[in-house]
Amino acid sequence: MTFYLFRLPHLASMNIINSMNAGEQFLTSLCSRRTFSVIKTLRRGSRNIILTIGDSVLGITEGDEHLITSQNMVDYKRKEKVTVNGHSTLLTYNLEENSINTLWADPMVGTMELVEHVTSLFGIHVSTVVANIDSGTRLMNWVQQRQESLRLMEVISFNSMERPFESGNLKNILMECTAERIHVDTPNSTEFEIQNLNKKFEVFLCLRGTWITVDNLMTLDCIRIVVKEKKFSCAEMNTLIKHWVNGGSPRLRIFGLPIFEQNYEELLDGIEAQWIDEKTAVSDDDHYTGFFEVVRSDGITAGFLITSDCFWFGVWPRDNRNFLDLNSFS
Repeated sequence: MTFYLFRLPHLASMNIINSMNAGEQFLTSLCSRRTFSVIKTLRRGSRNIILTIGDSVLGITEGDEHLITSQNMVDYKRKEKVTVNGHSTLLTYNLEENSINTLWADPMVGTMELVEHVTSLFGIHVSTVVANIDSGTRLMNWVQQRQESLRLMEVISFNSMERPFESGNLKNILMECTAERIHVDTPNSTEFEIQNLNKKFEVFLCLRGTWITVDNLMTLDCIRIVVKEKKFSCAEMNTLIKHWVNGGSPRLRIFGLPIFEQNYEELLDGIEAQWIDEKTAVSDDDHYTGFFEVVRSDGITAGFLITSDCFWFGVWPRDNRNFLDLNSFS
């Protein structure tokens, strides 16, 4: 790549650089080590730039602007020579689709080099790591070791064939993940169990997978737990409520789980609950009034209800004990 911007006066270069969006600044920084250094020095402080990575993909998002870079081993299109984190590599691009390809002997190493380049350029951290069916824990653990915290770990199936996630890989990701939030949206290849899922997250979201158990839910230390596929009984919900009333899961604020029955006798067995109808909970466009309410030993109150085939449990906020947004902490 040939680039003449930096023959301009300092102020003119700075104005041009700061008129670019994040994707344009990134692409320009690939021209050489010098362009990288100049852009890093002259650009204004970090804007709201979000960095998302997978094994062989990296995405830069700034507002409505997106740039995707894929790391491949072979590409037969016309190539440009660029510099990524001080290393020379080849690049092809499709500006209409806001996507580029860089070529590496090991695409995951390419992703790591790009992470080093982008985070240094913008002074940011990786926000989200995405694991697909072929992923292990290598990239996730590398990110977790290089920065203090990771906002989100997503475990998903990309392709339309919906190949299930290898249960061993999924289990390893769950046990080794230290992200603030984890979203699991993939079928697993075989049934498996996790004993003592003693993990701490802000949010635990399991959209698919039938492996999760009530014991898993009680050992999770989370603020919000949502399960979508695995269905539970009212007796199991009774166990969860008693667990919370007796001091378990002290950080828990909201959980929502599918149920396959509406058996209030089993749901309320042995629980000191009273019916209240002056409080309100909202979820998306739905409003709910009328809840069973329980009180923990420290005076904290929580309400629970069954809506259609779903069970919701929420701790009433201290600053507004009559209203709860079931989408909060999401």
